[in-house]
Amino acid sequence: MALFAGAFAVSCTEFVVVGLLPQIAGDLAVSEAATGQLVTLNAVAFAIGAPLLAAVFARVDRRRVLLGSLAVFVVGHATAGLAPNFAVLLGSRILSGGMMGLYLATAIAVAAKLARPDKRATAMATIVAGVSTATMLGVPVSTLLGQNSGWRLPMLGIGGLALLALVLVAVVVPRSGADEGPPLGVRLRALGSRPVIIGLSAIVVFWGASFTVYTYLVPLLQNRAGVSDALVTVVLFLVGVCAVGGNLLGGRGADLRPRATLLITSAVTAAALLAVLPVVTTPAGAIVLVGVWQLAAWSFVPAVQAALYRAAGPGGDLAVSFAVSGFNIGIVAGAGLGGLALDLGGLTAVSILGAVLGLVALGIVAALVTVRGPAAQAPAPTEPVPAGVREG
Repeated sequence: MALFAGAFAVSCTEFVVVGLLPQIAGDLAVSEAATGQLVTLNAVAFAIGAPLLAAVFARVDRRRVLLGSLAVFVVGHATAGLAPNFAVLLGSRILSGGMMGLYLATAIAVAAKLARPDKRATAMATIVAGVSTATMLGVPVSTLLGQNSGWRLPMLGIGGLALLALVLVAVVVPRSGADEGPPLGVRLRALGSRPVIIGLSAIVVFWGASFTVYTYLVPLLQNRAGVSDALVTVVLFLVGVCAVGGNLLGGRGADLRPRATLLITSAVTAAALLAVLPVVTTPAGAIVLVGVWQLAAWSFVPAVQAALYRAAGPGGDLAVSFAVSGFNIGIVAGAGLGGLALDLGGLTAVSILGAVLGLVALGIVAALVTVRGPAAQAPAPTEPVPAGVREG
C-alpha cells in the first residue's frame, strides 16, 4: 500500500488547479486563461518526464528514485503553496508534473518486479488505482478546501500527503540494489520491437478516444440526456468508482487471460462510444452507459501496461514509463480533438469522432494480441522477492 499511497498523493496534483482556477487567478492577478496553463504545462512535464527521467535514472536503485521523486515533489508543492507570484507557481507545476511522471513509472515497474509473475498485472493495477482514487476523492476534496480556505491550503495539503507517502515508502519498500541489467542502449532497442510500438500506439489512440468524449461528458449529460446538476455530480462520482474498480478488475483479468482481457475491454469501450448518441438521451441510459464505459476503459489500463512490460523484455521498466506518458498524451490529444469537433459540429461531432477513434483503437489492440509477445506468451520470469520483504 505504500506505493499506492504515493501514487494517490502525486496524482492529486494533475487536475487540482481546475477547481481552484478562479481563486488562483484572482489572488495572483492573472487571467483565468493564463491560469489554465498550470494544467497544460503540468501535463506536458508529466508526459516528457516519465520516459526521459526514467531513462536518466535507469541505473539508480529503484527505492532511491521513489524517495527522491517524492522528496522533490514535496518541495514543489510546498513552493506552490507559498508561491509569491504566478511565475514561481508555474515553475512549481512543471516540477511536480515531472516528478509525478517519474514516480508513477518507477512505482509501476517496482510493483511488477516485487509481485509473482502470475500476480504482476494485479500489482501494477494497484498503483494505477491510486491515480483513479485521486481523481475520485483527491480533486473534489481539494476543490472543497479551496472554496472554503483558499487555494494555497490544498497545494500544501498535497505536499503533506506526499511527505507521508515518502515515509511509508522508506519503511516498507525494500532496497533493490543497483540495476545490473542490460545497458540503456539495449533497453531502448527493445522498445523498438513491433509489439511495443503497437502497444504504445494502442494506448494513445484508445485513451484519446475515451477523452475525446469524456472531456465533454458534462455538457453531453446536461444537454442531451437532461441530467440535473445534482445528478451530474453523482455520475462523476460513479466514474471514479468505476475507475478504481476497473483497475483492479483489469489487473486480475490480465493475470488470468491477458489476450481476452485486452480484447474485451477495448471492444466494450468501442461499443460504448458507438452507443453514446443513441443511448445518452435519458438520465437512466446515460448513467448505465457511462458506468459500463468507464469500467471497461479503466480495466484496459493495467492489462496493456502488463502486456508492454512483458513484450519489452529487458526494456520493461522503460516501456512502462512510455506507457504512462502515452496515457497522458492521449488525454491531451483527445481533449484537443474533441474541442475541434465541438467547434465544427457540436456534441454530435464529438460523439462520432470518439466512436471512430474507439474502433481504430480496437483494431490496433486486435493487431497487438496477434503478434508474438505481450498477450500471447506466458509472463516473463521476475526476480524473486527476498524472504521477509513486505510488499509495497
